[in-house]
Amino acid sequence: MASGAPVVGVDVGGTKIAAAVVSGSESAGAVEHPTNVSSGEAVIAGIEAAVREVAEQPEAVGVGMPSQIEFATGTVVASVNIPLEGVPLRDELSRRIGAPVFLDNDANCAALAEAATLGASNLVMLTLGTGVGGGVVIDGRIFRGHTGLGAELGHQVIQYDGPPCQGTCPNRGCLEALCSGSALEREAAAVAKDFPDSPLGRVAAQRGELHGRDVVEAADAGDPHALELFDRLGMLFGVGLSSAINVFEPERIVVGGGLSRAAHLFLDRAIGEARARALPQLAARVEIGLARAGADAGLVGAGLLALHEIVSAKGDTAVPTATEGVR
Repeated sequence: MASGAPVVGVDVGGTKIAAAVVSGSESAGAVEHPTNVSSGEAVIAGIEAAVREVAEQPEAVGVGMPSQIEFATGTVVASVNIPLEGVPLRDELSRRIGAPVFLDNDANCAALAEAATLGASNLVMLTLGTGVGGGVVIDGRIFRGHTGLGAELGHQVIQYDGPPCQGTCPNRGCLEALCSGSALEREAAAVAKDFPDSPLGRVAAQRGELHGRDVVEAADAGDPHALELFDRLGMLFGVGLSSAINVFEPERIVVGGGLSRAAHLFLDRAIGEARARALPQLAARVEIGLARAGADAGLVGAGLLALHEIVSAKGDTAVPTATEGVR
């Protein structure tokens, strides 16, 4: 930056707040503290403290968080685990820190970091965890829709009469309802009930519940019921991937999130299904694989977001894209 002051990226989660100086596709001097979710004020104070610990007076700050953000105003529209719903967080943090602050969904920030890491101008990222999130980068910039709430990739319908979706989603058969960690645990519980003598059935009887790692362990041990669950998850995820290919025609599709650690059990199946279902000319031009930006993707992407927006606000016609990184 012209001023020599650093750009700071902040990754806000339900359990931790992490901040770091961001340069290129790298982060430095990272700090991390537990998130105090006792009140909105406590969360805001925690973000401010993390930024100050990294850089007393940054040039700009980017913040990514697992919430629906109205990007134009920097207002938190909806937030499940962090008590900031309805808060004009961008303006409040800008006032406290004394620097421009830019706020976005954490999956959007992670997608921006992946695009920078891979050198891709057009990328779709899907994160498989408790739910299914995602981000879209088009021509090196985050795609958000009209007000910033778009690109909810986890809520594309892949089975019209499927199970009810989670949270406030009124739909059925969403990708999140069928391919998330929560969906895997739900299906595993049904298997345990139907086959009490199976490995999953025995774990459920002993503990009273099943976790995703139980299904992974059973599948890795060769349990046919667990392997079938992952095969079905891969097939359904492939249906969703095929839609992303047809709609966005990205260079790259990357898969992240906690469930991606079990990718050896379902990702090849998903890729095969996606390529069989997508328009052949589009499917042949996309590369699909695991996310590569690592654990700091949220931090790096938030820093990239801040740089893009501050340069754009200054009227610089050479606004950097994701592939150019932070300079």
